Amino acid sequence: MTLALARRPWDPRLGPLQVATLRRALEREGMVTAWWSDLPGARMAEHAHAFPETRWVVEGFLRVTAGTEAVDLGPGDRLDLPPNLPHTIEVLGLAQVIYVSGTLDKQVVERLGGSETA
Repeated sequence: MTLALARRPWDPRLGPLQVATLRRALEREGMVTAWWSDLPGARMAEHAHAFPETRWVVEGFLRVTAGTEAVDLGPGDRLDLPPNLPHTIEVLGLAQVIYVSGTLDKQVVERLGGSETA
């Protein structure tokens, strides 16, 4: 199986790069959103979700690794992860990262404790 972690860069036609803009864009796609922040050096162990998930960076830098493939995300970059894809996440650099996560399943976001307000 060929895996392609495809980074999608920011489209300035969407408006200003801020949490509210990203949330509105994902909500127009039918997603439920939450925003997250992680400290420098934070790492999330390998895990998978039973649902597709989008991560969209507002500020800072993330590296998402799936198998032998890795993609670095910076401000404005979006990554759409398919369901059941084992992946790890780490914060790069010396600053926190803030990102918006989107999924089609509201109950999953609530169970994970995600914020429902911008």
